[in-house]
Amino acid sequence: MTGIYRLLLLVTLIVLALTCYLAGSQTGAITFFVAGGLLESAFWFGLFKKNKNRVVS
Repeated sequence: MTGIYRLLLLVTLIVLALTCYLAGSQTGAITFFVAGGLLESAFWFGLFKKNKNRVVS
């Protein structure tokens, strides 16, 4: 996956997570908080994923 697509995916994940948190806080629905937590986890795991093609010199 190229850098720009990865960045767009990560931004989308964090925006969706924040949206779920906001919806959960306004309605009190625990489902939105759980969905937000899952999306935020996906964001953080995607952010720190190691690139196998990197060459260290």
